[in-house]
Amino acid sequence: MVSPISLANMEYALYGNTSCLGSLTVPSMVNNYCTVSPYANSFNPYLMNPYMPSMYNPAVMNPQAISAQQAITQQASQGDIDKIANYYEKASENSETLMGAAIGGAAFGLFNNPRLIAHPFNSIKSLGKVEEMFKDIKVAGKNAHKLWNNPETQELMREAYSMMHKIESRNNKKLGWVRQSYIKNPEDYKALEPWIKQLKEGINSGDAKQVENAVAHLKAGYTNNGIISKAMGSVKRFLGFSTKPNTVSEALKNEEIVKGAKAEIAQKVGKPSFMKALKRGGGVKGGIFFMGIELFMAIPNIKAAFSKDNKTGWKQVGQSTVKGAGNAISWAAGEALGVWGATKLCAAAGSAIAPGVGTVIGAVAGLISGSIACWLTGKATNKLVGKDVGEKVKLEQMKKSPEGQVQLLQLTAQNKNIPADVQQSMMNVANQYGMVA
Repeated sequence: MVSPISLANMEYALYGNTSCLGSLTVPSMVNNYCTVSPYANSFNPYLMNPYMPSMYNPAVMNPQAISAQQAITQQASQGDIDKIANYYEKASENSETLMGAAIGGAAFGLFNNPRLIAHPFNSIKSLGKVEEMFKDIKVAGKNAHKLWNNPETQELMREAYSMMHKIESRNNKKLGWVRQSYIKNPEDYKALEPWIKQLKEGINSGDAKQVENAVAHLKAGYTNNGIISKAMGSVKRFLGFSTKPNTVSEALKNEEIVKGAKAEIAQKVGKPSFMKALKRGGGVKGGIFFMGIELFMAIPNIKAAFSKDNKTGWKQVGQSTVKGAGNAISWAAGEALGVWGATKLCAAAGSAIAPGVGTVIGAVAGLISGSIACWLTGKATNKLVGKDVGEKVKLEQMKKSPEGQVQLLQLTAQNKNIPADVQQSMMNVANQYGMVA
């Protein structure tokens, strides 16, 4: 229900630059339809000389009536504030949806591969050469087809496809902040060519060991030699820290780097399993990261809880710790489940899934599954330990001060499909502060 809009109130919103929460159709500072002239106040009947009565100014005409109305509004406002606060508390609990969690995981996958965002044209342009190299995957009887359709080597083939896509993308022009183009550094590409040749031979001959060895060396040689990377390397060397090589030749001669790459690629060979995906450590590292995010985001709630008393403060610390641990465990398990599921799916579908599509599925499936697992765990931990007591303390603090009540109005107004009774309470409180025309 929307309060009636009078001509006087419209003038007040237009010339007085007041905020209008009730309706964006009323001229006000909310929709940038109000005067900014320094002479605006001279036209505002609400700001006219009180000794010059105006037909628009009810305060001048009947000040006693206005005082009585304000008293009634203030008495009724506490119930309105409580209703708004209760609605906002419930709405904030259900702010994230399952689809939102899934989309968030997919977006996280893009940020894990920033080159796709920074150089989308290069990524698309390089697909042709990579698809040509893996074209026999769809031809029954070919060795490439056998490697792709074999559950024990299917993930290895997807890793080979991904690695070649990265390399071919760097054969185009780049900004060079993180990694420079091979056009600018042709000697780097020449150092990779023997391993690219070995990869092609391994795919054509069906030699999985040869493919594994070639992919491991290509991974080891995929160095960061951009402007930022070199600058950070110089700082590390100055401070006495070890740095990674900037050139492909140096990286391929580094036994530690090559050994690490071989160990990582070796994990992608063999039948897919949940425990195997879990042991890789990607999910574990991600879980620790998300636990840290949970604890960092809980700092304002912890401060608010301790501002009430120590008992409430330590309760909030316990709640945040349980939720953070839940995030860590659920992300690790969810990510492993997604990786295992994607590998099983791609292996079962075989050549029915194009190499590029299968590679993308494998890259984001774990992140999406991990995000969904965190979302589900968040629901469970909220029921287990309850809503953060710090949130309740902050809500009570907002209800007690005019500034906090205005903030509560603004936060609640961001929700969609607000019930009519809550909208009316919002209008009542906003009217009390002169925020609604």
